[in-house]
Amino acid sequence: MTRLVTLLGLLLVPCCAISAAPIRMVGSDLVADSIGAELKACATQNDVEFSLALKGSRLGIEALKSDAADFGLLVFASGDARPGPEFSSSVIGYMTAVIVVPASVPLTQLTYSQLAAVFGASELNNFKRWSEIGVTGNWGVRGITPVATSRRAGLAIDLFRYGVLQTPELKPTVEMFDAPAQAIERISSEEGGIALLGAPPAETSGMKVLLIGKGAGEVAYGPTSENLHSGDYPLRLPVYLVFRKGAAKPLNFVLRHLLADETAPALIKAGVVPLPVQVRNQLVFELESM
Repeated sequence: MTRLVTLLGLLLVPCCAISAAPIRMVGSDLVADSIGAELKACATQNDVEFSLALKGSRLGIEALKSDAADFGLLVFASGDARPGPEFSSSVIGYMTAVIVVPASVPLTQLTYSQLAAVFGASELNNFKRWSEIGVTGNWGVRGITPVATSRRAGLAIDLFRYGVLQTPELKPTVEMFDAPAQAIERISSEEGGIALLGAPPAETSGMKVLLIGKGAGEVAYGPTSENLHSGDYPLRLPVYLVFRKGAAKPLNFVLRHLLADETAPALIKAGVVPLPVQVRNQLVFELESM
């Protein structure tokens, strides 16, 4: 019980000034707006100076290796160089891709092959009507309008292309939007549609998120923090907190702040699903012990 109270207390500790030296942060440009703003606000409130260079993960890891940065929030593609043994590297959340339809569509889940037939240009099947993915009634005879958010909105499009499609090419009929709100508005019409987004929409949007299964007969899962962390929801890309081993103590207050409940909305705004609460608690404890 004492340990649990201690861990919860650590998550609630506000960002506080413990060092006059600038804290140099690097990382993915995808988190620049929301996480950058969060840390700048923390700096202003607590008289701490942050130097933020959120210009991409590849530049970030090079800055860490050359000792030009103190810590980073980084994402890695399959072929990217990873931090060496001199660095501590911990997952703090996941970028993902979600499939959304209007709440009135009588559909709850799809498989990889069904999604590929709807969105993919070079697939075995080419689905154009809702009935082809098992929808009945009035919706069944309607054509499917596939839409997606572009790279400007995050990595969802690439997670889908390289994770689901046999050949990473979308149909030319897939409508692309730079903002999730635009994609949702497009499929909110009477015509309806299906959208590939980087995060679940608001509950008030009139949309629902579909469960995804890799194959027919396999259990389908939704993009909850628990399912992402366990790997049950397959469309995910970890976001790593990386810093040089031995540097945890001077960085402890800002690392705790990034894992705190109060910072979770900034992560979500950046398209990062935070870790489950109990996992964050454990990671805070581990950071405190370094």
